[in-house]
Amino acid sequence: MSNLLKNYYNNKKIKTILGKKTKFVGNLNFEESIKINGNFSGVINASGLLIIGEDAYIEADVVAQSVIVCGTIKGDIHANERVEMLPTGRVYGNVKAKKIKISDGVIFYGECKTIK
Repeated sequence: MSNLLKNYYNNKKIKTILGKKTKFVGNLNFEESIKINGNFSGVINASGLLIIGEDAYIEADVVAQSVIVCGTIKGDIHANERVEMLPTGRVYGNVKAKKIKISDGVIFYGECKTIK
């Protein structure tokens, strides 16, 4: 498990969780942290941490402070800080962030760009 994710779990900083049976369509805006375990389709615009759970399926362009990918996302990710793709992650889109970590086992189709 990534250190960023581990720290959030240990400190219980994840404010909202969308469960496995959740289906959400639309625009999602938040400031702190959210973990999505279900299905989401639309646009995500956040100033906090987005965690895409292992069973999650996301079709969205994402802007967030940091993103941890354990599940599947189809869309571009732009993170002001970091993007971490963990071994069960599947990313079909372009990624821009200050720091990008891709673990062994990740499926990634797209381009990576680091930003200042």
